[in-house]
Order: sequence, then structure tokens, then C-alpha cells
Amino acid sequence: MSLVRGSLPRLLTLLMLGSMAVQAQDISYIYFDNIQYLANASNIVEISWPVLKAAFASPNKTDTARFEGRDWTKPYPGTALAGFSASLRIADDLPFPSEVTTENVLTNVAALTFGVPESLMSHSLPKAMDPSWYICQHFFVSTLPDPTKAVDHNCSFLPEVCQADLVKRLVDTWGSLYNDTGAMCGANALNAIPLSCREAVGVLTADVLAWDHLDLENIVAAKALTVDEVQQHSWMIGTGFHDPHNQTSYYDAYNRTYITVNVFGHGPQVSGASKPIAKLACLRPAWTAIPASSISTTSPASTSFTTTPGTIATSLSSTTTITTPTAPGSSTTSMKSTASATSDSTSSASPTSTVHCLGMLLLSFAVSCLTYKGVQ
Repeated sequence: MSLVRGSLPRLLTLLMLGSMAVQAQDISYIYFDNIQYLANASNIVEISWPVLKAAFASPNKTDTARFEGRDWTKPYPGTALAGFSASLRIADDLPFPSEVTTENVLTNVAALTFGVPESLMSHSLPKAMDPSWYICQHFFVSTLPDPTKAVDHNCSFLPEVCQADLVKRLVDTWGSLYNDTGAMCGANALNAIPLSCREAVGVLTADVLAWDHLDLENIVAAKALTVDEVQQHSWMIGTGFHDPHNQTSYYDAYNRTYITVNVFGHGPQVSGASKPIAKLACLRPAWTAIPASSISTTSPASTSFTTTPGTIATSLSSTTTITTPTAPGSSTTSMKSTASATSDSTSSASPTSTVHCLGMLLLSFAVSCLTYKGVQ
């Protein structure tokens, strides 16, 4: 990639997806479904922003987790500050644009947004971040935890060793990937969750959002990163294709558990600094049982991915192929997650895409996307 600031590629989200930022003001991008390699570029599809905006004005399900962060208006490491938040909103039965599919199929969309304490805001925008800071937010989505049991927002339902490993891995390796990726994050998108977590939540791979003070200098980006409301380029995920009013798809959407690891760290220019601070926040809506008589006897349409990045094939009443925007160069090299070179490796085949968004969440001038250098 040639569009860089230092060594960190900073591309327009929509440019990376197909240079549509100016031409498609009414388009948003979501992850199509919760697949094993969540952040793979071929898992991204278009959806109408006006439709999303109207739906999220009255979401079907919500949840909010609050966690302690740091006062990043002061030089690193700042001081502890309460009042950071992560929010989950779910909107049911949203249609796809005709460019994606002409079938009468829908999806349920969940959006993750983040808020910061009022003391860090001024006139509805975040105050200036001290240049010494660098923030990384890691997301995992699991369907394994028992949906009938409440999810503690501090993630205490996870085994203690899992909680410790989630923090330790990202804190102890802070900055170790900088020369390869240009980001300070201790793990990349598509890296696997620690082994100690897998019995509780399964073999999951991450999506990662990385940002610093320069991102907050753009008004639209600043709102997306710090204002707790669904916006055009918020982090969103669907439930694949399903028929209208499919109760099983509602179950799938409502019973995903979202695990976020929020790391408040220092930038590459800071030397001799203390280790970053990482805070867990977990979300899932309150359990609602589906009446047995309402459960669909037909499973939501199964989804399989072709070997060509950017294409999703789904089996419906007839075969439907949808084409997704593909990042430049994403079909040129077969890659493997760095997890394949560690004890966190999985036996599953790795995706073919070589470009992954660090938090698909950011819009124009805000997304940090890394060209992945795979371990062969």
C-alpha cells in the first residue's frame, strides 16, 4: 500500500473496499455472518445506510457495558477514568440492496459502538488526545456461552485464566508487531483467541480497531470512535441470509456473546513507558425464549465461501452469488494467520485474503487497515 502515515497504512474504508467513499454516500458495510475468520475481506457486504439508520432508531435488542479506561488528554500513562462504554444494538429483518442479491432474503444486524466519559468530550466531540497515546480494541464473537445465563459486563463468566491471558497477550506483546504492521497492537486481526479461552467460547479469531490522536482530528472519525450511536461506518455484523420472520435467525442474532478487549497504550515514539492497561467488556442482550411453535423448521441459509476473495455463495431455493467489495491486492497471495506459528494455532484452513481491516468500523480517513504478512 502506498497511502501511509509513517509505516501505518491509513486508507479510506470505502476506498479500500472499492473506492466508493464519495460515490456511495448511502452505503454501509457489514460483516455478512459470524464465520471463523470473521475479519476476512470476503466476509464484507454492502447494505443500505438509510435502512440501517431507520432500523437502529428503534433497535430490537440492546446492551451496554461500562469499563474503566484512561484519561488520554494527558500524557501517557494518564490516570484511571471511569465512564467508558461499549454498546450493542440489534436490528431485525433488514434487506440487502439489489447489488448484493435479488432474492427475498433478510439479515439481522448487530452494531458495536463505543463512548467515552463526558470529561473527555467538548461540544459533542472528543477533546484532543495527547500524541503519546495509542488505542487498540480487539473483538471476538462467540455462540458458545449459555444464552439463558446472564453475561457479566466485566466478562467474569470467562475462566480467570482466560481473562488473564486475554490481557497478558496484548499487553506483553505491545509494539512487537509495529515493524511489520505499523500498528502498536499486540495481536492482528484474524489472530486466534488464547487456548485457555476456547473451552468457554470456542476457537475464535479477532477483529481489531487501532487508532490514535490523528484519527480524532477528523470530525467524522472522531464521532465514530467516541460517540455512542450507530453511524454509517460503525462496526456491524449480520446473520447471513434468512427468510422473512425466521425465528431461528432471531435466536442466532440475540445469543451471540461479544467480547471486547480495550487496550490503552502508548505510541511508538514513547520509550521506557509502563505497560498498557487492558480492560475487558462483554455484551449480550437479555435472554428471551423463543416459543417452540415459532421456531423455524428450516435452518437459516447456509453460507459457504468460494476460493475467490470478494465472493460469497449462499444456498437458497436457488443458488445465489453475491459479490462483495474486495481490497486491492486481496486475491494475490495465500496467507495464514500468525496464530498458525504459535501454540494458538488452529487446524482450519486460513482465508486467502491478504488485506484485513483493523476494525471495519472506521469510515473515511479513520480506518486502519493492515496488509497482512502471513507466515507460510
